[in-house]
Amino acid sequence: MNLPQREHYAYHARYCEENIWWLCQQPEFADSQVMVIAALAEYFPMLCQRADGLPEQPLLWDYHVVLLWSTQNQTYLVDFDTFLAFCTPIADYFQRSFLAETRLKPQFIPLFRVLPARDYVRVLRSDRSHMKTPTGWLTPPPPWPAISPHDNNLHQLTDMTDHHYGRIYTASELSQIYAFMY
Repeated sequence: MNLPQREHYAYHARYCEENIWWLCQQPEFADSQVMVIAALAEYFPMLCQRADGLPEQPLLWDYHVVLLWSTQNQTYLVDFDTFLAFCTPIADYFQRSFLAETRLKPQFIPLFRVLPARDYVRVLRSDRSHMKTPTGWLTPPPPWPAISPHDNNLHQLTDMTDHHYGRIYTASELSQIYAFMY
């Protein structure tokens, strides 16, 4: 089976929520699930992230959005921003992308909001205001129009105390659901 390749899809660095929003609208991913990763603290560490430039160095994300995509034989994490393969088996992704929870203070342990891709496309509102400062853009925006020019609920999706959208899991709970060791 030929797996999808990142270069075949719309991508803009540091706009993971939009990259995945567009990806969810592709027929091959329409029945997938979106995973919003965040912690109770303002950030959490991840390994193998291209934005850092060093796979073994933890990168501190305030949130990250990836896609859970299942085939008949395997569940993959689809991540534009990883040094790993664009479609990485879920067990490999978790083992290589996250530090052991025993090394982290509880507030920095990542949590995982999972919701159907169709719901994510329907509910996400992002006017990109989270990327603006009084002096300009933190990172220049993508060339395509904002998902929602005058509305933003991204904070609600990344706030792991808000249970309005999808379901929030720990890594251990996901490892039981998807039968992988973590």
